[in-house]
Amino acid sequence: MRGVTYLLGYRLARIHMACPFFKPARRLDAGGWDPAPRLPLGDAWAGECTAGCAEQPTEATQREVCNCGYARGRCEHFPAGMEADAVRFSMGPDGRLIYIFEKDHAPLEHGEIDPATDPREPLASLARAFNESYHRVLDAATKRGAAGGIV
Repeated sequence: MRGVTYLLGYRLARIHMACPFFKPARRLDAGGWDPAPRLPLGDAWAGECTAGCAEQPTEATQREVCNCGYARGRCEHFPAGMEADAVRFSMGPDGRLIYIFEKDHAPLEHGEIDPATDPREPLASLARAFNESYHRVLDAATKRGAAGGIV
């Protein structure tokens, strides 16, 4: 089925990823893109690096590296001994939010996450950013559908 991915028995509509050390704090604008590209967290986010860097990455670095994952070898602050180099999120058909830590595009760990109550940071902040973007897009599509637009 086109546009649908199956993972561990779950039917997933989208899979997204970001740097596991990125802690998103606020949504960025489209950055001059019209239309904006599909981004791993749904939107571009500004935030902080939790990998222990003294200065926070520039907005350009956050857009190109922090938001997009696989920062190993692309970011000077990425810890050499870290197992995961990206974290993906997907909303399951039953509304459960799934995370998958990856290394070199292969899964290392996965599970369900409740972004409102999970204490693991920055994973919980990444999940909240994805969840907010996902629901913003879903709400916009629902409104377009109600107005006679294509969903």
